[in-house]
Amino acid sequence: MSAHRSPAVARLKRARWIMTALATVITATAVLVFGFVAASIDAHARQTRAQDQAEEVAGGLARAIQHDDKQVLDLSTVIDDELAKGSTAVVVAVRKPGEPWKQAHTYQRSLMPDDTQISTLATQTEDHADGLLYQGSRFAGTDITGRSVTVAGAPVFWNDWDSIVVILAGTESMADAGAHRILVWELIAGGGLLVLLSAAATFLLSGRSQRQALRMLDEHEQFLGDAAHELRTPLTTLKLLTESRPKPEEVQQTLAEARRLSDRMARLVTGLLARARMQSGIAEPERTLLRLDQLAEAVAEEAADERIVVTAHPSVVVGDPQLLSLAIRNMLENGLTHGAVNRAAPVEVHVAEGRVSIRDHGPGVDPVMSASPFNRGAAGRSGRNGIGLALVAWVAQAHGGNASIEPAVGGGTIATLWLPPADITVGSPVAAHR
Repeated sequence: MSAHRSPAVARLKRARWIMTALATVITATAVLVFGFVAASIDAHARQTRAQDQAEEVAGGLARAIQHDDKQVLDLSTVIDDELAKGSTAVVVAVRKPGEPWKQAHTYQRSLMPDDTQISTLATQTEDHADGLLYQGSRFAGTDITGRSVTVAGAPVFWNDWDSIVVILAGTESMADAGAHRILVWELIAGGGLLVLLSAAATFLLSGRSQRQALRMLDEHEQFLGDAAHELRTPLTTLKLLTESRPKPEEVQQTLAEARRLSDRMARLVTGLLARARMQSGIAEPERTLLRLDQLAEAVAEEAADERIVVTAHPSVVVGDPQLLSLAIRNMLENGLTHGAVNRAAPVEVHVAEGRVSIRDHGPGVDPVMSASPFNRGAAGRSGRNGIGLALVAWVAQAHGGNASIEPAVGGGTIATLWLPPADITVGSPVAAHR
């Protein structure tokens, strides 16, 4: 397609890429925000669960710890408690008045901070309780390996014992951190895939939305090319007439020829515009009941060439008179051009049963064009392209018919335009004339 190299098509293609890029950026932004929010919510929920777990263990063990009559802690109740056997670390810190904290019992000590920090946390728990039994405290820190942990503390006071006991329970700051990491990677992979799918879908959909515009641009370029081709010869002839400075006795003849060329160009422009409008879907071919034989005779009469011989039988079809006139005229000019090798040979026009056949006695079908004589741009011996014949084929298809070119018996070619005949019976054949 010639239009594919035009600046307008280049702009459409750039717009397609820009549209795809914008949709991709918007989708990526939305996915990023959604992923961040989802990961944050999950992380907060796991942190809250870890904190609740630590507080549950610290508070439960604080209520279970006891001491005997000799003021000795009974750690069996802590050691045997199910809360002290799970994944949560436990430290039982004891302090007598005026003495430092001592660790009476530990479980999974590696999940807890170092000894200095343990003492600090125990003191903070005692101070925060302000003498209230089981008043819990929550702390964030790192264990002895540097991992982030959450520590909960619960104090125990006795009226009959001066010592203070603090239960410290610690766990990772995020419950099941491995599952959170998996969720983050899933969000990254899924978001990336979603962005890629969005980009591909936008690229394909924008291409589909531009398909009609590209087709119209191509038809526009084709129309300009066809108009330039069809009008070049009559314009050149008209220019030569105006520059020839005819003698006074030749002025009327020159003016008549100029009017004929002007009428021909007007018909060409009308036909090309009609085709362009119909191909773009703006208009539909006119559906008029007409006599194909009379239409062919009128076109032959306008050609005003002595070589044309018309044999016409009444034939009624339904079609567009202007388009059919353009097609028959192109067929006739093709026959006159290729039959010019023998100026004495006739160009025979035969009309019957919705069929217009034009035979010339020229050199025959050019082997170069024989495979596709109706393709736009096909060139034969003369170097002329096949736009005229391409118009013939298009008019035939627009009317539900077809067109063909084949060698004639005895030399020359036969070009045929066939249309579905109307279901009407018309009178007797019209006599042949020259």
